[in-house]
Amino acid sequence: MSKLKPVNSYYLSFNSYLIEPIQHGDKLYSRVYDKSGEVVVSRKPLYIIRKSCDLMGSRYNAAREVSKNFLGPDKHKLPIIIAYDYGVPLVFFPILSPTSPSNVWVGLHSIINIQQDMDQTKITLKDDREIILQVPQSSFNNQYVRATMLQKHASNQRLIIQNAILL
Repeated sequence: MSKLKPVNSYYLSFNSYLIEPIQHGDKLYSRVYDKSGEVVVSRKPLYIIRKSCDLMGSRYNAAREVSKNFLGPDKHKLPIIIAYDYGVPLVFFPILSPTSPSNVWVGLHSIINIQQDMDQTKITLKDDREIILQVPQSSFNNQYVRATMLQKHASNQRLIIQNAILL
């Protein structure tokens, strides 16, 4: 594990880029890449996702339902909207099943480049850090497209609501 001292909690924002699981003894912790560097959290990635939804006035299961309603009930590895900031949805998406101990959550807003690296995917974050993800690029691209579609849908829905209020 990193030399960073683990913190007990962390809440996602647009300053958060990616959450990856790290093994610490027999416990699963999280390494969060964010605007200020890296933070090690003594919680699983899904816990951080759930608690961030809670803090923003939603529930993880409700965020999943919004995704399912838009993308279809048969979809797995659903992207979720954590919150809105100035009307912009904060969308994170899993690269594997959200309950998998190997799952990484990626903030849609944080990606500036996606490349194939053998049978893996290399992403470049907005601060130019490069991360290798243990998933084929085709699979990553599917997740990225779903997250983008959800973000656009949510942004459009908010515009419709705002315009209805102004009438």
